[in-house]
Amino acid sequence: MTRRTRSRLVLLAVVVAAVGVFAAVGGATTMATKPTNTSPPSVTGSARQGQTLTSTSGSWSGTTPMTFSYAWERCDTSGNNCATISGATSQTYVLAGDDVGHTVRSQVTAKNGAGSTSALSNRTAKVVGSTPPRNGSRPTISGTAEVGATLKTSNGSWSGTGPITYAYDWRRCDANGNSCSSIDLHSDNQTYVPVDADLGHTLRVVVTATNGGGSAQATSNQTAVVKVGKPANTAAPTITGSTTAGQTLTATAGTWAGSPTAYTYAWERCDGTGNCPAIAGATGAKYTTTSADLGKFLRVVVTATNAAGSTAATSSPFGPIVSATAPTSAIAASSVPDTDQLEITSVKYSPTAIHGRGPVIATFKVMDGKRPVSGALVYVLPVPRAWANHPGEVPTSATGTASVQLTLNRSAPRSGWLLLFVRARTPQGNLLAGSSTRRLVQVRIKAS
Repeated sequence: MTRRTRSRLVLLAVVVAAVGVFAAVGGATTMATKPTNTSPPSVTGSARQGQTLTSTSGSWSGTTPMTFSYAWERCDTSGNNCATISGATSQTYVLAGDDVGHTVRSQVTAKNGAGSTSALSNRTAKVVGSTPPRNGSRPTISGTAEVGATLKTSNGSWSGTGPITYAYDWRRCDANGNSCSSIDLHSDNQTYVPVDADLGHTLRVVVTATNGGGSAQATSNQTAVVKVGKPANTAAPTITGSTTAGQTLTATAGTWAGSPTAYTYAWERCDGTGNCPAIAGATGAKYTTTSADLGKFLRVVVTATNAAGSTAATSSPFGPIVSATAPTSAIAASSVPDTDQLEITSVKYSPTAIHGRGPVIATFKVMDGKRPVSGALVYVLPVPRAWANHPGEVPTSATGTASVQLTLNRSAPRSGWLLLFVRARTPQGNLLAGSSTRRLVQVRIKAS
């Protein structure tokens, strides 16, 4: 290497070093700067025991982004001799009994890549205590002391610093209102429905009132001795079996409170107008469908009876009932090629229009060419959304049909027409193409 070449290399190295220094100097002009407080944090809220204080973060300059952390301090009435309150590290703080007679402030720490800085808020006024709740008149229980009937307690009247919250503990007592014990799973309910275990007992409720100053309890009057009431239905009857005509359906009675001693059954056939007349002679827990039931929905009315009286409950509609000779050789949705297109070939309603907020059973048939498809997933969406308790996707049966119960919610129109978006797909199919289809249908709403 010649001396001239070496000189040129040294000069190049100096230039490169100078450029690096310049870059470093240039970079220094954009280095992060520590947070600087430009407006101190402030604390809002009532300086009373049990009340919630909230701290703002204040205003800060410096490189962003910044994060903020909080620490609350308890001070003397002049705002001096402050000590950190253990565990108080959120942006809010609930004043405790130890704060009474003191002032409180927050310390906010702002942090970024260059470091952290802290700033103190204003101090609160001297914290005053809350007057604990004091009962003026005890709670009272209203309602009939019968199994299956609903009892409700008042809170009674209370003095003390608000707000006051209430909790409830229902208790089962002897016939004289003594020897009471808590009823499991019924705390914190203002209402209670007596069960069979309450027969021969009286009931009381203990109301606990709580505010920032503490808690106090008051016990209600005792009820009359709980007696047998008319049966109360707690789960509706159900129907199981095949929708094919000629098959036997079985009704369950549902579940009841009040120890029913007997159940009776009445089967009903529902037509497309919302009428559900009783089926003559169909008064047992089992019913064999006939050709008269074709295209109809069935339901069962169960009447439970005890010494106090009778109560009826009705099952959900079951069906529609289809012909035994109807095509049943459906193709499984899992075997439908993704290149095939499903078809929603028919839509039926029972009843044919929605009356008020009553349910409608919509039945959709899904085909692949001339074959019904079992196991296809049918999804129904009203436009606008107006159904309560939407069932999600419903699979088609062995006959290629899927029945969806639709119930209007309060936001739905009371009359006119409602548009339904219906989609059918195979479980393995592509939603956007292939073995799926979409259809728009209408259902009429009649005010009632």
